[in-house]
Order: sequence, then C-alpha cells, then structure tokens
Amino acid sequence: MKIIDVIRHKKTFSSPPAWMMRQAGRYLPEYKKIRAQHPDFMEFCFSIDDVVEVTLQPLQRFPIDAAIIFSDILVIPHVLGQKVWFETNHGPKLENIDLNHFIKKAADVDFKEKLDPIKLAIQKTRNKLDPQKALIGFAGAPWTILTYMISKGKTLDFNNVLEFRETNSKLFKSLLDLLTQKATELLLLHIESGVNIVQIFESWASAVPSHLHEEILFQPLRKIIQTIHEKKPNFPIIYYGRGINKHYNQISDINLVFGIDETSDMQEINKLLPQKVLQGNLSPQTLLTGNHLESSVLDILDAMQDKPFIFNLGHGINKDTPLSHVERLFATLQSR
Repeated sequence: MKIIDVIRHKKTFSSPPAWMMRQAGRYLPEYKKIRAQHPDFMEFCFSIDDVVEVTLQPLQRFPIDAAIIFSDILVIPHVLGQKVWFETNHGPKLENIDLNHFIKKAADVDFKEKLDPIKLAIQKTRNKLDPQKALIGFAGAPWTILTYMISKGKTLDFNNVLEFRETNSKLFKSLLDLLTQKATELLLLHIESGVNIVQIFESWASAVPSHLHEEILFQPLRKIIQTIHEKKPNFPIIYYGRGINKHYNQISDINLVFGIDETSDMQEINKLLPQKVLQGNLSPQTLLTGNHLESSVLDILDAMQDKPFIFNLGHGINKDTPLSHVERLFATLQSR
C-alpha cells in the first residue's frame, strides 16, 4: 500500500498518496440517497451494509489511496449512555445528563459488544476494498468529545467547558480519563477488525490555552498511543490537532504522523518536524470555490518534495463542494 510505504518506510513519491477528511459524506449524491433512508444519524452509523457502501463510494469515483470507515466521533458518549442525535442546520445534540451518574453507569456498559456492528462493518469493508488501498479507522480525542458532552452539542465558545474544568476539576479529570480509555478501546477494536491506519481527531485543540496543552491534550494522547503500541507495536497512527500545528514539537517524541490543518504553511511545519511524516493541508475553501485550485495543490507538492508525505485537506471537505473540483484535485495530483 502506497500510504503504508510512506508511513512505515518513509518512502517518497512525486505524486503522494492522498485521501480527504470527510470523504465519505454529504458532498456525494449517492451518499445523500442512503442518508435519506436513516432519519436517525446514529442508527445510520451502526447500519453495517450502509456503512460499508458509503465508506467505499468515494473510491468508486476518485483515485483515492485510502478509505476511512464511515462513523462519527460521538459514538463513544452515545454508546456509553448519553444520547446523541443530529438536527438540520444545528449539527449534533447531546442529552442533558448527570455526568457523575454517566461515569458510574459507564462501568456497566459492555462497550465492545455495543460496537459489534462497527467491527463487522470494518471487516466487510476490508474484504471488499482493493488490497492496495488502505482502510483508516478513527476516534475523537478525549478533549474534543468532552466539549460536546459538556456543551450538549457543538459550541464555538469553549469558556463553559474550561469553566467546568475549574469548578468541577475532579469530575473533569474523571471524564477525561474515561474518554481516554474508551477512545483507546475503540481504536484497538478498529485495528483488530482490520484497519491499516487509525487517525485521532482533536478537532477543537485550538480552544485549549497553551499552558493546558500537556494536561488536556497531550497526556491523554500519550496514554492512547502507549497502550496501542504496547499491543500493536509501530501501528500507523495519525494525529490531527486542529489549530495547534506549531506546538507539535512538544510531542515530536511520539511515533505519529502529524496531520496539518489549512492555517499552517507546510514548509514551516516541515522545518519544525523534519523527521516526521506529515499529512495535509489543502484548504477545503479552495476546493469548494475551485479558485487557484491547481496552483495551490502544486505549491503543497513543491513544499513537500522529497519528503514522506500524505496529501489531504486541512479540514473536512465542505458539503457543497462540486464533484468537478474533486476531479480537478486528483487530476493535478496524478499529473506529477
């Protein structure tokens, strides 16, 4: 697999392996047809055959080097007992619950059994996927999941979550520890089910003040990586910490591929992490509008020339992205 050669053997390619965050999703008309059959989004995430189908859909259209299993980072709180649902134009909503009670009840949940549909979907996808294409599993990082749990949905003001840490410090730590454990278990289940790579999404990393990075972001990450690599030595893991790319040198000792968001310059991050495999970082907005698309792609390739590198977006693909723009993206990559 081209992408595994890059991660494990530090191979370089003039046309690097490529995939897109959120590639199995709302910009595809064939996805929308299946999604319409599932009013309950979380039920959709556990519908084995439909998960397999939408995971493979992007690879049937575009020369993508990896599939990422269709799921959601909020399966963890949902399975543990905090109901999650999605509302049009509002995104995820989470049940208002007693979080102390949530922790106590979580111990009684057969987490692995409840994730069995995801396990089966991964196995079926891997069996159907081209052997030369990688399958990626993923989980949300503990802080990012916790922001949704405390805010009972998506928030753009994280003061309430940081205030919760101050006023409920013991509960905050217990929740972070629980989510660290469950994210690890989820990733190991993905690995044991047949994925070739896992990615950890810390989508709201930039909301954490820099003096709290170690406590809130990096200590949980280190625990997750350590446990996985104790069981699966050197298994390929990508870390995507949105908005904290310039702080990655603080965790450069960890065996990771570093996902770079669209706010960073690849040459600058390359100098910061010269020995690391990087992934990134075309702006989803550039892909959406198509303006300067080819030149933007080529600029990234030039910046990462002779460097082990995985091409991706700097964030998830926008739902309104024209398919013709995605075709132009991959045509430009293949022209090298």
